[in-house]
Formats: sequence, C-alpha cells, structure tokens
Amino acid sequence: MVSDRKTGTLNRRKFLAGVGAGALAAPMVVRAGRAFGAEEPITIFTWETYHEDPWIAEWSAKSGVAVNVVRTGSVDEMYAQTRSGAVQADVLYFDSGSIKRYKEAELIAPIDVAKIPNAKNITAGLKYEERNAVDGAIYGLPYNWGTQPLMFEEGKVSATDSWAVLWDPQYQGKVNMFDDCYITFPMIALYAGAKDPYNLTDAEFDACAAALKALRPQIRTIARGFNDAEAIYAAGDAVLGYCQNISIVFNLQNKGKKFGYSFPKEGTPTWIDNAVLTPKGQRDVVYQFINDNLTPEWQSRFIQFSFNNGVLTAETAKSAGLGDDILKKTNIIDQDDPSFWPKMSVFQAPENIDRRLELWNDFKAGTL
Repeated sequence: MVSDRKTGTLNRRKFLAGVGAGALAAPMVVRAGRAFGAEEPITIFTWETYHEDPWIAEWSAKSGVAVNVVRTGSVDEMYAQTRSGAVQADVLYFDSGSIKRYKEAELIAPIDVAKIPNAKNITAGLKYEERNAVDGAIYGLPYNWGTQPLMFEEGKVSATDSWAVLWDPQYQGKVNMFDDCYITFPMIALYAGAKDPYNLTDAEFDACAAALKALRPQIRTIARGFNDAEAIYAAGDAVLGYCQNISIVFNLQNKGKKFGYSFPKEGTPTWIDNAVLTPKGQRDVVYQFINDNLTPEWQSRFIQFSFNNGVLTAETAKSAGLGDDILKKTNIIDQDDPSFWPKMSVFQAPENIDRRLELWNDFKAGTL
C-alpha cells in the first residue's frame, strides 16, 4: 500500500537517516478516526526520513487508504515538479518561506486547522498562525523545524559568537559552505548587517556581494550535500563552516571528531517545514493523515529515528518516551530557553530569489 518515487539525491534530510539508523524505533499508535474504504489514495511530496515506508504502511493498514510517497531532493525541485504537474500531490512538505511563492502560483489551498485537533501538540515557538498565514488564511501546519548554526572544530577554532569568524584570515582555505543559495544567502545577509535578511535593499545587496567576494578565498571547496561536507570535515580540510543541520556535528562526534556549534549574535537561519494542502488535498482522509502525523507517538518515532526536531515541546517529547540522549542531539530542549527564539532568523520569502541566485553563481565561479 506504499509506493515510493525518489526524485533527489543528497539533501539536508537524507543524511539524517544514517545518523539515526542506530536508534530503536519508538512504538507508534495510529489514531485513524475511521476506515475510509475505497477512498482515493493520498499522494504526499516529502523528504527522506520524514515519512518512512513502515510508518506509512502501518497508517494505511489502519485507515484502509493507500499513500503514494514521492521524495524530493531540493526546495526548487519540489516547486518545479509541482508547478509542471509532474507530481500531483495532496500534501506538500516545504518551508514557511516558500508558502507565498506557491500561493501566488495557485498551487496550494488554505488549511482548516479546526479539522486537525492534534495541532495543539505544535510547540508555540513556531508561531505558525503568524508565519504560515497569507491574506488572513493559514496555509500550512508545521511538521518539523531545524537550525543552521555555525559549526567548528573545538581546539582548532576559538569559541565565537559571530559569523565574522568565517572571514577571519587565519582560517583561509579551512571554511566550508554548502551549495544552496536559498538557505545560504540569509546567513551572508545577516553577517553583512542587513536589517531584514529576506528583504534586502540595493545597498544591502552590494554589501552581500562584497561579503561573498571576501569569503571566496576562505573556502577550498563547496560541499554538495551532507556526505560531502562530512568528508571534508573528517579529512581536516575544513575546521569551521555554515552547518546545514546540527546532526552533522553529532555524526562527526561519533567518529571521534571534536566538533561543536553555536548560534551567532547576528542571528541563525532557521527553517520550518509544513504540511501544506493542494486543492486536490481538501479531503477528510488527507486531514486525518496530517492529524495523525502530529500525535506524540508519531512525532517521537520520527524524532528518534532521524534526530530532527519534529514539533513537540520538550515536556511532550519526554512524556512520549524520548530520553535526554536523544533530545540533546536536537534543539528541542534549546527552545525552552527564553533567549533561544530571539536568536533565530526564520526563513521568509526573499525579495528576489533570481537576484540572489545570480550573485551566488558568480560567487561559486569566482567572478564577483
């Protein structure tokens, strides 16, 4: 009752499956409200580690509804395949900053939160009612979130609370970045002093261009995915960089490398991935699927398997059976600190993604 089409390769989520493979799967109780009989199958467009086949098979067995799982490799790929009609999903899983883009393309529909009682389990810090609203309607419910902090090798890099360390000449040739304009550019903008890293002025674009030009000599190579980044750090070819997900830090620690991470004072880019409905997905069975994905049981298994943050509070996560050994490898406990969220810069729709991409490509080519 599960079909799977994989459309991508390396991405921030796929790596996590390897990190969490040693964890025991927590038991899950699926609370499907009723059997839906001959209901049309659900198609979801998601990411590696988000909806593993055994979980989907269990849900299908209880609900009586097949689920087609399509897994993407990038934010841009999901948008392109949805817009072209290559993938016709009921539910899409993407970040809050992309909602406006999909809405303007008429690819998504508002979600009726009243039909999803388990939305009460979503940690308040995500503020989805505010971040996922367009023209007064909510277009997505969080399923997972994560931070992209500064990572560094302890003992080789002095503890720092600023992105400026990436530009420090003493680390020339020892800095790692990853090849994704959409999620890397906000960090550059924060370092450059932009008032709003998602709505840059012409002067701030010029500052970002100068920052990228100055950063180029610091970098020996740009990582093309988690495995590539891990290999670069493990080989000693980089000692600090922009971290795609804190799980890579713990994976390196498991290999005997003394890596840590910090949240710079300028702000840390943070993503929130949401379940977003298409017009095709406005069906009771789809709402039931989303609701069941937000139970503490489902979420705790997802967190334990992947070391993602999910959407639970620390209290709910612990009551669902997650121990400190798991939670300390996430930001779930961090979020209880009153100073945590003010340090985060949650992704929003950028003012001009094409302009950002042009600068990023010039940076990679060394033509700035």
